[in-house]
Amino acid sequence: MWLMVAMAWPVMAQKAGLVKDEDGYTNVRKGPGTKYEIVDQIPDGMFVYFKPATKGWHKVYNTFTDGTPPEMIGYMAANKIVVPARNGIAKEVAQVKDEDGYTNIRKGPGTKYAIVGKVKDGGYILINGDYEDRWFKVYTQKGTFRGYISANKVMRLESPVF
Repeated sequence: MWLMVAMAWPVMAQKAGLVKDEDGYTNVRKGPGTKYEIVDQIPDGMFVYFKPATKGWHKVYNTFTDGTPPEMIGYMAANKIVVPARNGIAKEVAQVKDEDGYTNIRKGPGTKYAIVGKVKDGGYILINGDYEDRWFKVYTQKGTFRGYISANKVMRLESPVF
């Protein structure tokens, strides 16, 4: 099972990226190609550590919180990993937690602002901000500002900073 926690180990030569939002999850395979068996599935939007590999497939690594070194879990197609732009704004991964099934992304930090998008319960997003502000800034997977989301509708994850 994929661990949704960050590492306590040095990143060494791995890069951090996000699993591209498409079909709900992306397969991790035993070898670099679709002919290899599926060994794991990682949810869309979740962060992943990887090392670039050859012929369009990245080596993907699991992470542990107890200081255990990273463990390669398999290969993922390179076009399934997005690396957000580093534009000087620290972004981290959070998960939407809303029993209504989704939560709104708004144009400004408050319910009086227009709704510019929605995120499903359980979905992963990139955020920036302080919980005391009660609203986090939300970014697309590529790192572009999208709007604001209520801080009490998301759970911050221990994740790399993008």
